[in-house]
Parts: sequence; C-alpha cells; structure tokens
Amino acid sequence: MPKLTLSLLLVILIAVIGIGGALDNLFNQYQTQSINESDELSPYRQLGNSLAATLDKQQEPQQFIANWRQQDEFSVALVQLDDFFLPDSLQQSFYAGEPLVLETDDNRSMHFILSSQQKVLTFIIPPVVKKNINSSFQLLLTSVFYIGILMVVLIWLYPLIKQLRQLRRTTKAFGEGQLQQRININSTSYIADIENEFNRMALRIETLVSDNKLLSDAVSHDLRTPLARLRFGIEVLQETENPQKREKYQHHLCRDIDEMERLVNVLLNYARIEQSMIAVEQQSVDLNELVSQCVQSVTDDDKVINWQADSVAMINGDVNYLSMLINNLLNNAQQYACSNIKLRIAKRGSKLQFIISDDGPGIPKEKRSELLKPFMRGEQTHKNPGYGMGLAIVSRIAQLHDATFSITDSVELGGAEFCLTFNR
Repeated sequence: MPKLTLSLLLVILIAVIGIGGALDNLFNQYQTQSINESDELSPYRQLGNSLAATLDKQQEPQQFIANWRQQDEFSVALVQLDDFFLPDSLQQSFYAGEPLVLETDDNRSMHFILSSQQKVLTFIIPPVVKKNINSSFQLLLTSVFYIGILMVVLIWLYPLIKQLRQLRRTTKAFGEGQLQQRININSTSYIADIENEFNRMALRIETLVSDNKLLSDAVSHDLRTPLARLRFGIEVLQETENPQKREKYQHHLCRDIDEMERLVNVLLNYARIEQSMIAVEQQSVDLNELVSQCVQSVTDDDKVINWQADSVAMINGDVNYLSMLINNLLNNAQQYACSNIKLRIAKRGSKLQFIISDDGPGIPKEKRSELLKPFMRGEQTHKNPGYGMGLAIVSRIAQLHDATFSITDSVELGGAEFCLTFNR
C-alpha cells in the first residue's frame, strides 16, 4: 500500500507540473506573439523620430504643431525642455536621442527631444487595449490540461485495474473450491502487499483444509480399531465369570483406552499449535541449554547420542514449543537410528542451524514432503509404531518461529538429517 500511495502522488505531481508547465510555456509564447509591445509602438516611434527631426530644423515648429489636426484620442504637443522634468536615471538616454515612453492609468505618452531648439515633442497615444487571448484557444489549453492529467491517471490506473481483476478472478476461483489458486506477483505491482497476504492466506487455508481431511481420515481409522476392540472386550467381559480372564480382558480394555488417550493428546497438541500460529509470546532462548535439557531427559540406553554444547546460541522463541520440537526430533531419531544419533548447532552469519542426524535407513527424497503432513508415516511402521504426527508438529513449530525446516541425507552417519534454520 505505501507503494500505491507514493506512486499515485508522484503521478499526480508529474502530471500537474509537467503538463501545466508545458501548456504555460505554450500560452506565454502565444501571448508574446499576440501582444508585442515593441511592435505596437514601432509606428509611433518611427513617426515621432521623423517628425522630431523635421521640426528641429524649422524656424517656427510651433506653427506646425498649431496647424496639426488635433484629435481627442491622439494629439501632439511641443514644450520647452526646461519645463520637462525627468529623473536623473532617464536623462542620459533621453538627451542622447532615445524616445521616452511614459504610461499612466489614462494614456501613454511618447516624448522626443529637439536638441537644436531645446524642446520636447510629445505624442499622446490613446490607451492600448491589450488583446485578450482568444477564448477558444484558452478553452483548448484548459481541455488539453485536464485531458492530459486524465490520460496520465488512466495510464497509471491500468496496471492497478488489471491487478485487481486478477485478484478478483483468483479470489472467486478460490471461493469456488480451487484452493490451489495463487496470484502471480509482479515486482512492480501496486498491491504487492495485498497479493502476498492473499497468497499466504490461501496457503494457510489450503493447509488447514488438507490437514482437517487428513485428521478426519486418520482419526476415523485409528480410533475405529480401539473402539471395536473395546466393544468386543466389553461384550466378552460381560459373558465371562472366570476371574483370570476378566482381569486379562480388563487389562486389554485399559490398553485400548490408553491408546485412544494418546491419540487424543497428540491431536490436541497439534490443534494447540495451529491456534498458536496466530500469536505466540517469544523470548530470548539459549538453544544449547535447551537441547542439553532435552538430551538429559532421554532414557534410551541402546542409542549413542553425540552432543556437546558449544558457546551460547540465542534465538527468539517459545520455550515450550521449542522443547516439543527438539523432543519430537529426538524421538524420531531414536525410533529409526541403528546405534548413533548426532546433534549439533552451527552458526551461519545471521542464521543459527540446529542439525540432528542418525545412522538409520534415511528418508527417500520423494517421501520427505509427505512426511511433513499429519498422520503420514514413514517406512518400517510395523517396527516403529506411531501416529505420524512428529514431523508434522516439528514443521508447524518451525513455521511458528519463522524457521526453515529441511530433510536431507547425513553424509557422516548415512541416515536422515534434519536441519532447522533460525534467525538469530
């Protein structure tokens, strides 16, 4: 939006100043051509110079003036030079023979010196009515000015209208269920902020709809089995009177209830993360210290965990969610690693990377993006039971902290390698 506002102000300023200046220059040129004071007084100047030169040679110039046909609007007079008062600044040029033009509110007068007779010849020139610029020309210039501004604004509006129409089409298609629709954003777009927000919103909605579908499918599948066992166990429990069998069936019922409770807890944790995507209270966290605490809580003695805390590595985040993230990665590594797990923190300029790798079977490239979705399980699920929520939770927490989560192959251990990149 700032780009839109600034560009609009810039276009208006350029249009007004540029077009207005060009038309003003054209107007001045036309006015100069229409009303030229030098051309207007040139006939009087020539006549006055000739008449002054002629009268200066005559013995009785006053008689000639007396015989001049006097007119109301144009008259000639002859006065003594001593009676003609001039400022010092005008005397030198006037005495040198230059005509002098004086103007009052009523008329103009042109004065010529008769140097031999020490007299001044004066023409009283009728008031000059300046020719107004032709009204049609004025109307033309005004029309050109407003049309020019309108054309510049329309040129500026065209890409904006085009972008808004594209936004309308994409929004309509998205509302009709085409959740994969996105806006192609141009770097010069006036509404790039709105388009970016729309794309983020569309991605978020598409992810939520996809996750809800996966959750509903997974819940219906994973809950149906223990519910069926519960129903069968309760029916068998009601029919048996053997104390040992009743205890065995009760134990199976408790196991099924625990399994359902674990699944519900997993779903609730995932739902809490989804709700926290809106806002989270972040604070400064020492990642080294947090990883050390998570490693110390691990009770599996069959796997060797290589971890050595380095210097202080501070990031901004939520301690509880970051602990959940690290624990999920550790649990995943424990399930699939053969014997070794390695954790390390690397600093890359303004970035901080938390890397965990194992010597397990690894993850094929074509399945890495799938495993970031809820209830998507990797290979060997019969050996490593779970709900397929660990990496999905890790991915959501990474998004919550504006971190980048990637899965690659471990060069050192040969298994999978998970890398989280935080902004320091």
